[in-house]
Amino acid sequence: MTTTEPNRWTDRRSDAVSARKEAYEQLRRASTWRLLAATKAPAVLAILQSVFPAGDRRLPRSELVARVGAHLALLHDEDPAPADAADATDGDDDGAESRGGRSAADYVDGWVREGYLTRRDDPQRTETTFEPSPATIDAIQFIASLEEHRPTTTESRLTLVVQQFERLAHETETDRDVRLADLQRQRERVEAQIRELAEGELMLPSEEASTDRLRDILQIASELSGDFLQYREDLRAVDLHLREQILSPETSRGEILEQLLAGDDLLGQSSVGRTFTAFFRMLNDPGQTRTAQELVDRLLERDFARSLSRDERERLANVFSDLYDPAQEVLDVKTELYRSLARFVRSQDFRQHRVLLEALQEAQGVALAQKDEVATRTPFPLELDLSRVQLSSVSQHRLKDPTDPGAPAEAEVHDATALSVEVLADLVRANDIDLVGLTGHVNDVRGRSGQASIGDVLREQPAQQGLASVIGLMFLATSHAQEREGSTEIITWQELDGNVYAAKVPSFYFLDDVPVE
Repeated sequence: MTTTEPNRWTDRRSDAVSARKEAYEQLRRASTWRLLAATKAPAVLAILQSVFPAGDRRLPRSELVARVGAHLALLHDEDPAPADAADATDGDDDGAESRGGRSAADYVDGWVREGYLTRRDDPQRTETTFEPSPATIDAIQFIASLEEHRPTTTESRLTLVVQQFERLAHETETDRDVRLADLQRQRERVEAQIRELAEGELMLPSEEASTDRLRDILQIASELSGDFLQYREDLRAVDLHLREQILSPETSRGEILEQLLAGDDLLGQSSVGRTFTAFFRMLNDPGQTRTAQELVDRLLERDFARSLSRDERERLANVFSDLYDPAQEVLDVKTELYRSLARFVRSQDFRQHRVLLEALQEAQGVALAQKDEVATRTPFPLELDLSRVQLSSVSQHRLKDPTDPGAPAEAEVHDATALSVEVLADLVRANDIDLVGLTGHVNDVRGRSGQASIGDVLREQPAQQGLASVIGLMFLATSHAQEREGSTEIITWQELDGNVYAAKVPSFYFLDDVPVE
């Protein structure tokens, strides 16, 4: 061997290490790594596990904020000291958290931005819902594996691997003689087992080995929950990639448009689509599902199954029913994405998007051409009257009627009606009212003066959500305050548009602290 060969080997080894380091740098930016490396990772993971127990895969915003608010002290107690710059850019936004005073809603919004939670706008729900992201599921499963200290190099797992290798090798064998010989050997083994059993020899694996195999199967089944979330994200990524191909002039968009117009399901034909379709078809096969459930019921009656914990037994009994709901959700997402993509093509909306994209690319080209000629600090002759947009509901705008001569309409007078607790609860759920923050305001004001009315609270703690805060205070009052019969009070608050409003409400007095729910 010449002296240059070891040097080449060393260079290749160095290049491989550098490439691996670069790949890890990319993974370090992923949500899973950032969550595990965050300063408050223990508190965040513990809270998310408590907020989303088994069976609660999706929560409305108000309920999620309330559940996080019940553990807010854990996050505040772990505020780090600004010792170095690393804490200021931590994965859970520790730089902002170290200033203290963040509400549960702030943490929820931050976790969405960091990729720990996924926001879903469900048309069948009046409120935005949230669920753990695939990154969070992966992080929780990784921490759980460290906590359980169960080795993965068990005999049962090796047996599963060997069996799958043997099955795949047999099913893909093209030589008919070899395949026939394999079947004959299998028949001989089965006949030998039949003879031994007929002669009274009943050989059973040890209880420990059977329990290990059962727990390995349960572990594989539990990992599927995170796969369902990843399926949805992968399908959305495929949908986005198809839309980008339709708009991009550098790809074979004509072929893609032709396939979509012909009704081809390009989402289902993708790699992730084919994998999920095969899984869902097997899960919904009545014969296979019935047979598998009968096998599970038989296993639960075995003596070695008694060594399983109660939680493990419940997971084993519901292993297939727990898979159906999230699988159906993935199918619904796939169907809606397919319909949306088909509408995008058939309605010719993609042409408008393409014109807009070309205009943006042209503007970007002009800007790049001027970047070396115009200094970055050169004053730009353009004045902006507003630095932010004032958002309001569409229902607040009244359209102009061309047939209206302009005569003022008579003011409508409505009789005052009492709001029930049920109506107030519905308003709270539908408007994302911050009950946790309002509870703190009530307790602060009552703690200083001994008692507090709704007007007292609004005078010392302005309504941050406008009318929504007033509704939230009315809801808390109906449940935790004492009403003074026949008495009313005038309350005032400032709406988000800057206007001041007043209302007459029944007199309620908070005499005790409102519990944080």
